[in-house]
Amino acid sequence: MDKEALIANIYKFADKNKESATAACIAAGCGKSFISDLRRGQTPSVAKVFDLAAHLGVSISDLVGDAATPAELVPLAAAWAELNEEGRERLVAYAEDLCASGRYIKTGQTGIYKEA
Repeated sequence: MDKEALIANIYKFADKNKESATAACIAAGCGKSFISDLRRGQTPSVAKVFDLAAHLGVSISDLVGDAATPAELVPLAAAWAELNEEGRERLVAYAEDLCASGRYIKTGQTGIYKEA
C-alpha cells in the first residue's frame, strides 16, 4: 500500500466532504493521530481503512489508490462501518459460509474457498 497516496486521498476526499482530514479520521473512528501514524510508517488496519472509506463515501480502491477493488464494495463498506465487533465477526462468518457452500461462487472462480 502506498501510504503517501492514501494520505493524499484522505485530504482530497475529506476536502470534497467539506471537512478536515483529521476530522474525517476521528469521525470514522480511526483516531486523531491516524495520518501522523501513517507518516511515521505504521500500516493501518484493514478495518480502519474500510471505516474511513465508508465515512468519506468512497470505495476502498479510491481511498488507497488501487483500482483493483470494485465499486460494488462501497455499500458493503458502509454496512461494515455501522457494525460493532460482534456484527463484523458474524458478517465475515456468513460470507465464509456462502463461499464455502459453492452455490454463490462465480463460474470459473478460483480462490481460497473453491477451486475451478
